[in-house]
Amino acid sequence: MRLFRRGRPPRDVLRALGERPVWAFDWDGTLIDSIARTKATYRQIFAELDLPFDDALFLQHYAPDWRRMYQSMAIPESLWPRIDRRWVEIFETEVSDLVPGVHEALDWLRTAGRRVALVTAGHRDRLELELRATGLAGVFETMVYGNEVPHQKPDPAPLLMASRYLRVAPTDIVLVADAVDDMRMAKRAGALPIGVLTGAAQAGTLRSGGARWVAADVPAVVAPLRDGA
Repeated sequence: MRLFRRGRPPRDVLRALGERPVWAFDWDGTLIDSIARTKATYRQIFAELDLPFDDALFLQHYAPDWRRMYQSMAIPESLWPRIDRRWVEIFETEVSDLVPGVHEALDWLRTAGRRVALVTAGHRDRLELELRATGLAGVFETMVYGNEVPHQKPDPAPLLMASRYLRVAPTDIVLVADAVDDMRMAKRAGALPIGVLTGAAQAGTLRSGGARWVAADVPAVVAPLRDGA
């Protein structure tokens, strides 16, 4: 069975994908299929707090930085700590599955000589557990966690930190992610922003944030290089 979907990026993007030595990935909604559980978790919490929850509004304002999302959804700031605590209690009781084909895509990149990194808004404690549970522990050469950066996405700080850890220029990095904040972060840092549709954002939203190409998922991003190798 072919796990790599077809679809070709623009010629200049394909060339850049082939030339850049470092591929960085977001976690939630990009490598791990977590958006449905995230939405269900928030729906439960909002019901407990007697707050209205609208699926379309959630998808419109979804962002890796939860505080910005709460603000956009007009959630009183006094409730933010309580929502965060309940989110951890509910969401972290189980681990979402990887997006199909992610293992194979990452293995192919590493075999082809690319260095792979993780740049996530998630916290280290949760991510280390999920990396072990999904069999991806030890795959990434460096990992940047949301609780260990001075500024959150869309600030370029997380990606710039990854470039320093790897001792490469940001322009050597491809960033593959599902959220508009990731696209803006990559663009500001000078990396190549590539969007995927396994999260909350639609293609037009990702392009408006700076995505140079939007693919169905991570395997579809890798497929043009693999098929042409």
